[in-house]
Amino acid sequence: MKYVVNPFSYNEYSQILHCIKKHHEIIDYSQVNKDTKQFAVIRHDVEFSVERAYDFAKLEKTLEINTSYMFQIRNNAYNLFSNENIKMVREINAMGHKIGLHVHLGGLSSFAEISKYILHDSKIMESFLQIPINRFSFHRPPKEALKMNVKLEGLINTYEDRFFEFREEEDGFENLQIKYISDSRHAWNYGYPDEKTIKANSKIHFLFHPYSWTEHGFDNRLNFQSLKDEKVRVFTNTVKTECNHFSGHFQ
Repeated sequence: MKYVVNPFSYNEYSQILHCIKKHHEIIDYSQVNKDTKQFAVIRHDVEFSVERAYDFAKLEKTLEINTSYMFQIRNNAYNLFSNENIKMVREINAMGHKIGLHVHLGGLSSFAEISKYILHDSKIMESFLQIPINRFSFHRPPKEALKMNVKLEGLINTYEDRFFEFREEEDGFENLQIKYISDSRHAWNYGYPDEKTIKANSKIHFLFHPYSWTEHGFDNRLNFQSLKDEKVRVFTNTVKTECNHFSGHFQ
């Protein structure tokens, strides 16, 4: 049974978190080992909006939980290293959340290439943000990358076998020891996080994308429209700040 709220609203997310906390201890990836019998880990891959990630982090703080926020540095939707975004990411970290690298692999395929790429980008990210970067997640990972079970010294791979159980699609996803629940593409393709599902699984890995969630909740089309409107406002404010001779063209 789903929660009686607007889908993808902050109210729905709050109810999901309350349900998780009722049946599990929400812990950090670093606390999970081979002997851990029960856990819930939560991460957020930030695809389009640092602003929405910041609002999401503030919501989680009011609910007294800490999670992981994974940001891209090779992203055409936002510049992680702008002054405003650096400030927001540092504040997210100051709230108690962990910050990590969201890795866009591009055409990389070998273990050596991927490892070098991740180590390089995580160091750049840490240098600019001046906060610890000790974890990463793959953006739309190809199954070849998941099969590698990449493990790098000093970095947590959120898809490694402590937290994620790889299986070929043709083999099905029944009877997994670690339940994976994700809202990717504004949908619940791996099952909805209702109380029955949360209670039935002792180990759960949650992925929630901040861009999908708003105060009121929107379907996919309206959500992208609202996201577009937010981006226009951010750009407009930037132009007004940087180029006041154009300010009359923006209302």
